[in-house]
Amino acid sequence: MADLIESDLREGVLHVRLNRPEKLNAINDAILDGLLSVTERGRRDAKVGAVVLSGRGRAFSAGGDIQAMEAMDEPAFRDTISRYMRLAHAFQSLPKPIVAALHGHVLAGGFELAVISDLRIAAEGTVLGLPDAALGLSPTSGMTWLLPRIVGLGRALQLTLSGETITAEEARSIGLVAKVVPAETLIEDAHGLAKAIADCPKVGVGATKTLFYHALTADFATATTAEEKAELECFQAPETRRRFQAFMARKKGRSPAK
Repeated sequence: MADLIESDLREGVLHVRLNRPEKLNAINDAILDGLLSVTERGRRDAKVGAVVLSGRGRAFSAGGDIQAMEAMDEPAFRDTISRYMRLAHAFQSLPKPIVAALHGHVLAGGFELAVISDLRIAAEGTVLGLPDAALGLSPTSGMTWLLPRIVGLGRALQLTLSGETITAEEARSIGLVAKVVPAETLIEDAHGLAKAIADCPKVGVGATKTLFYHALTADFATATTAEEKAELECFQAPETRRRFQAFMARKKGRSPAK
């Protein structure tokens, strides 16, 4: 499992890589278990401020391991799908944003990994799609909840029912990816975005991610009540107070108090 998921921490950014390039990073149970484990590491490690998720080789991920799935009986398949669902919950509840750095093929289960990440950057030439309908399968990993909220219900249904693939530029135009960059700078650009987030006080970043996902199913009154509570907690945090002092010191042209 350790060989299939690589991870290293750099400048507050936990880089996580799918490492099954000979199979286009096809997702099996070992990869799912590895992602669950490294997500928990990101949750526990105070040095982690953000995560970049990428794939080795020619693809981010071409999807689930169909060969392995075809050999499964029903209990084994149920166990695999349960892993996908637990991973979707783990990604969303992680108080550190996940930036998916996409390249090559981003299909089926790989597409789902991209969507359950918080932010997505794609390399030029990337192809994305969810072709599960042709196999007789339906979306998992919270796609029916997440994808319509990102691209709209009509576009989500079109993508899943038609099984069409779209380019990185098309994905950007519908809001699925935030930015399209040259392939050679993909990881650098994803790291830059993640580092900018990681450099912010974690209390505010964590609250922001939590509040946005919470608000998707809350009414306005509930959402604003949660915002008020979180903002007060952020204001009282020691790191926030230090940032306030540093900001005022810069305005006055003096060094902040230690």
